[in-house]
Amino acid sequence: MATHATRKKRVAHGDTSERDPSVVPESSKTALREAMRLEKVPTTQFQDLLWIMAQESSGKVDARNSHSTARGLFQLLRNNYELNPNGADSFGNDLEECQGGIRYIRQRYHSAAKARKFWQRHHWY
Repeated sequence: MATHATRKKRVAHGDTSERDPSVVPESSKTALREAMRLEKVPTTQFQDLLWIMAQESSGKVDARNSHSTARGLFQLLRNNYELNPNGADSFGNDLEECQGGIRYIRQRYHSAAKARKFWQRHHWY
């Protein structure tokens, strides 16, 4: 997990490496599938959501960024914690972290594919 500024530095120095989604644990993949069902997200968006999760947290539940307020599987910033079903209390619950990430992506990008394309251009989303 890198902050926006750190990612910009890496990209400026030619490091545009991406994490393979295979790093995401099965439990986080299962939670993502269930969150997609609950949030009524088409299954066609699974690979893009999984890819974003891999970049942001490697699928580690309640992942924390020591340089910002970013937390969770999709690295929501504090001002977006409310997108989780139980706000900040959702951290540590893989299903609720996935729901918050899906809600953020839907709100900001309208689809996982658009969020992924943005991430690939900017190395943050």
